[in-house]
Amino acid sequence: MKRRNIIEENAVTHVIEFTIALTVFVIILQAFTSSMNYRIGIDLNKNDNNIVMAREVISELTGSEGLSGDSSLWESNEYGIGNVQLRNGTTVGILNSDGEIDSNKCNSLSKFPYYSLKEELGVTEQLRIEVQTLVPKETVCLWGGNPDTSSVSFESQRYLLYNDGEKSIPALLTVTVYEGNTPSSNLYLTEVMYNPETNGYGYEWIEFYNPNNIAIFVNRWSIADTEEEDNIIPEENEVITIPAKSVGILTSSPTTFRESYVNYKYVFSVEDVAIGNGLGASETITLTKNSYNDVFSYTSDDGANGNGKTLTRSCYNCAEWNEADSSPGII
Repeated sequence: MKRRNIIEENAVTHVIEFTIALTVFVIILQAFTSSMNYRIGIDLNKNDNNIVMAREVISELTGSEGLSGDSSLWESNEYGIGNVQLRNGTTVGILNSDGEIDSNKCNSLSKFPYYSLKEELGVTEQLRIEVQTLVPKETVCLWGGNPDTSSVSFESQRYLLYNDGEKSIPALLTVTVYEGNTPSSNLYLTEVMYNPETNGYGYEWIEFYNPNNIAIFVNRWSIADTEEEDNIIPEENEVITIPAKSVGILTSSPTTFRESYVNYKYVFSVEDVAIGNGLGASETITLTKNSYNDVFSYTSDDGANGNGKTLTRSCYNCAEWNEADSSPGII
C-alpha cells in the first residue's frame, strides 16, 4: 500500500511538473507570437504608407497644370538660377490644359534636385517618376533613382495621353516608391578651352556634364588645375544647380563667356580671377566633390593650343579626348 501511494504521488508530481512546463512554454510562445505580430504590424504599416505615398504622388502630378506663384507655366522657371525659384512652393503638376501629360512640364522635373522634389511631393523613401509611351514603348520622361536593386518597391500607375507638342499618344505614368540607394550624383569634364585666341583668363572655360536623372547642386563642387583649386560660387549668394542630362560651363567671367559665345543659361563662376592658376599648356584638371573627382590631364601636344579649338571628350565618361571645334553647351 505504501509503495502504491509513493507511485501515485510521483505520478502526480510528474503531471504537475509537465503542466508547469507546458504552461511556461505556452506563455513564451504567446509572447514570441505577440512580438512577431507587432513587428509584422510595423512592416505592414510602413508598406501601406509607401503605397499611399506612391498614389499621392500620382495624384499631385496629374491633378493640375501646376503652379509657381500665380502662373501655371512653372516649367519656364529654374530651380537654382534666376529670380524665381521652383523650390518656393511650386505645385508640380505635369498636365496641359486638355488633361494630357505635357512634355515640357514633364521634362522640367529634371531641374529639381533629388531631395528637394521628394520633399515637395511628401515622399520619405526613394522615388522614381517615369512616363513611357505605349506604341512604340519608349521612356520619354524620367526622374529619380533606380529601384531595380531595391529590396522593396511599390508602384502606382495611371494611363494618360502624352503630348509631345505635335501629337497626343497613349502613355503610362509610373511612380515607384522604394527602399534602396539614392541615385548617383557625379559630374564629368567634357570640354576644355585653354590658351584661347583672345588673351585673358576670362576667355578660358571648362565644360562639364550631368548624366544623372536628377539635378545636381553645383556650388558644392570645386575645380582645380595643377597648382590651385577654386570653389564654384553662385552669383548673389543664390543656390546653383545643373539639371539632369544638361551641360554646365565653368569660367572666371560668365559675362565674357556669354559675349563670346551665346547667352547660355548654365554658366557658373569660380571664386578667383582665373580657373585654378590659369589654364596653361600642360595641366591636370580636377573636378571634385568630397571623395569623388573626375580628372583630365593634357599637354600642348594634344592640340587646341591657341588655335580657337578645344580639347573635347569622345563621350562623357570616355577616356579619349581630341582636338575639336569648340561647342560649349552641346554634348
